[in-house]
Amino acid sequence: MSGAVGAKPLLDKREQLLYGRLVRAFPGHVILVNVALSRLVVAAFAVCKADFTPLAAIELEDCAQAKGAPSDQHRLKDQQIQAAGIKVIRLMANDIPSESALKALVAVLPLTSSTSELMRRAS
Repeated sequence: MSGAVGAKPLLDKREQLLYGRLVRAFPGHVILVNVALSRLVVAAFAVCKADFTPLAAIELEDCAQAKGAPSDQHRLKDQQIQAAGIKVIRLMANDIPSESALKALVAVLPLTSSTSELMRRAS
């Protein structure tokens, strides 16, 4: 094997910021990263009750991903996660909500609404 191999962070800075906020927003809950829900769909973050029952899947998107309508892949992924009774929350990487806003999103977001719809209604 040629070339140097070195450890690199498992999460980038924006993912680390969101992880920290999720941990603080949901004390007593388990926050998992890059979770394969039902071994079919991978979610960036999962907020779980203390018994590891998932409450919400959280996706972190950059601006390029968010332009225009959601892709068929995102729509299908969201439908699969929601079919399991788990909320899907899509956040912009350049605008990560505070701990209190994250708690509110998980608490009030209907199972079938998109996060962007809820954020528009709140503005």
